[in-house]
Amino acid sequence: MTTESILIKQHVIDPEICIRCNTCEAICPVGAITHDSLNYVVKADICNSCMDCISPCPTGSIDNWRMMPKAKAYSIEEQLKWDELPAELSAAELA
Repeated sequence: MTTESILIKQHVIDPEICIRCNTCEAICPVGAITHDSLNYVVKADICNSCMDCISPCPTGSIDNWRMMPKAKAYSIEEQLKWDELPAELSAAELA
């Protein structure tokens, strides 16, 4: 199985409803969450899917996931530019 065909469940934060309270970044035990002046984002290569950040989030903005080919996971730079979450990929796009 090539890296191109490996799928990951990438943790993403909805920039439309995130209130930038910093709760997720402060509670993450592995330092997988970072931010700039606009958005909070999850580093796919560091997140261990422990879910510690989910319940403390007051808006639920962090409870979002996208199936992605591992080789095409959204980069930190891409996520920091989002005004809204990207659409989920279709089965054909994931194949």
